[in-house]
Amino acid sequence: MVAHGVSRDQFMARHKANHAQLAYAPDVATADAALVAKAAAFHELGVTVHLCGEVRV
Repeated sequence: MVAHGVSRDQFMARHKANHAQLAYAPDVATADAALVAKAAAFHELGVTVHLCGEVRV
């Protein structure tokens, strides 16, 4: 996992559960698109979405 601007411990401290939603991608542009799509889908389902680290969307 690559999370720019946040350590593993900082990342896990934000979550109230012991799991996170991840997406695998072959490059940065595809990863950014997956992030936007997944966050939008969860938001539409009424799930509170928190992005961490250096996120440029």
